[in-house]
Formats: sequence, C-alpha cells, structure tokens
Amino acid sequence: MNTAMDPLQIKKLLKTGCFPDNQAGPILKETHISWVILTSKYAYKIKKPLHYSFLDFSTLEKRKYFCEREVELNRRLAAKMYLKTIPIFMNGDTISLNNEDGKIIDYAVLMNRMDSSKEMKYMLQRNEVSTGSIEKLAKQLAAFHESASIVKNKFDIHDFQQKYNDIKTVNSYISEHYKDIYSNIIIDVIKKSDEFLNTQRSYFQYRSTHGFIRDIHGDLHSGNIFLYEEPVIFDCIEFNDDFRQIDVLDEIAFFCMDMEANNRNDLSKLFYENYLVYSKMNETQESRMLFNYYKSYRANVRAKINTLNAMQSSDEELDLKKREDIERYFKLLKSYLENDFK
Repeated sequence: MNTAMDPLQIKKLLKTGCFPDNQAGPILKETHISWVILTSKYAYKIKKPLHYSFLDFSTLEKRKYFCEREVELNRRLAAKMYLKTIPIFMNGDTISLNNEDGKIIDYAVLMNRMDSSKEMKYMLQRNEVSTGSIEKLAKQLAAFHESASIVKNKFDIHDFQQKYNDIKTVNSYISEHYKDIYSNIIIDVIKKSDEFLNTQRSYFQYRSTHGFIRDIHGDLHSGNIFLYEEPVIFDCIEFNDDFRQIDVLDEIAFFCMDMEANNRNDLSKLFYENYLVYSKMNETQESRMLFNYYKSYRANVRAKINTLNAMQSSDEELDLKKREDIERYFKLLKSYLENDFK
C-alpha cells in the first residue's frame, strides 16, 4: 500500500474525506510542494512526497516531522491559525482526515481557514492597505525579530554569491525573448553584486557575529500575510533552516521589495522607517546599502523564478502574465542597480 498521498488519492479524499464542517464541498488549492484542502472552517495542508536538494518530504516520518515543525514555527506569529498535525487514514477505499480508523498513510497540518479577502497581496491590488496596518506590521516584526533565536557565524559569502549569480542560468531565454534589454541587466547586476560582496566582506562577517542573523520567517511577502485588526503572518519556511536563518535586513528587504513591485514605494518607505524605530536599529550607511542590496537579491530571485516558470509554460495567456511579471522584477532590479545599492 502506498504510504504517501498522490493526485488520485487527493481526489478520493475530496470525495470520501468526511468534512463535517463543510457545507458546499471542499476546495483544492495546489502549490509546487503541497496540496491544501479548504473547507468552510478549516484548511488541511498535505505535503507532496518530494525530494529536492533543498527539501526532503520523501518518507512518511519526514512528512510528519515537517508538519509538526511547520505548526511549531508558525505558531510564533500565527498561533490562532495553526492548530495541530493530524493523521490521514485509509480504510478500504476510504481516505479520511477525521475518522480515526484504518492505516495511517500520511499527515496534514490543520489550520483555521482565514478570510481570503484580507490577504495583503490582494488588498494591495485593490489599494486597501492602510498606513495603520503597515505600522502594526513593523511593530510586530520588530518584536518578533528581537525575540528570535540568534544564529552566529551563519553567513557564507561564497554560497550567497552563487545564489545571487544563479540568475545567469536564464540568460539565454532572456536574450532570446527580450534581446539585450534585460540580458544586460543580468550581466551588470552580477558584476555589481560581486563588487559589493568583496568590498563589504568584513561588514557581512560583523553582522554574522553580532546577532543580526536570526531564526525568523524566511519568506516574508504580501502573499503570506492576512491584514486583520492584528496582522497574521503565516507560512514561514519549515523545510530548510538555511532559508529561514537569515539577516533581519534580508527579511524586511524582501517585504519592502514586494511592496515596491506592487508600485507601493510609499508603503515600503513607511514600513522601513517604522521598523527602524520599533527595532531600535541604528541605521548606518553600511546597513542602508546592505538593505538595498538585499532588495536587489530578492528582486533577482523573483525575476529568475518567473523566468523559469515562463520557460515551462505552454499556456499562452498564462505565459503573458508571467512575461509581465518578468518585466516587473527586471525593471525593479535595474532601479536598484542604478542606485548602486545606495
């Protein structure tokens, strides 16, 4: 018997899963690494049995561990959302999340379902994000970063250089579809990044040994925030400690870059200024440059990911949307490059 969920079993679960809290039938949402089943009251997140260089959900034991880890880590910022890890049972032809009968074939993270209309990503698009919400987020994240565990001697400058320069792997596609416009940006930004890493080597080391690298969220963007009266920040990275144990400036740079990608430089500036106040972080020329450098890194990664997605897409309409995303992030990357990360 297969001890991992697959697409056919997910379909069976949707039909036979017994969701007593649901009135209109469960809804399936799929990501690259998980299936999420939404009911009227709850969300059930099931990890796909994948094994990549950066992620290993290949065994039942590992999926259980990472479900438990996801609940534990996310309860730091979203305690009312993340409830517990629950087993998935198979009994004959029936797969169930609620009837404790049969063989355990997998695990799921049980969460309270949130109001999708309050997802910050969509609120940004509707111009509904208030300055008050941004100030609350700055205060909340500053307190979270202050209480987070310090991770010393974590930063590997050569590893980071490889991550940054990996954007060159999509250069042939970019050259073919955008001629030299964005291809030149790739060449220039790699050169600028190499120079920055070399000249700021001692400052990176200083931050690595003086408590600026912490065990924090790792994937802080508007798609992982619900703007209730008290913001709910969810879906931190549980599957790879290296992705989560980062410089606090890297974390907030990702969030600010995301707002700037949505043409809300004003909200990005407001968040950054409030974060400095609440965190009592003394801004220096070096820290400001590093913050902008990290914004370029996050735009770099988004540009690369959207390019890879477009390369794999056969849907013309979807491809057009991804091309628009590619252009947005490359233009943003160019703007950081023109300012020399200052």
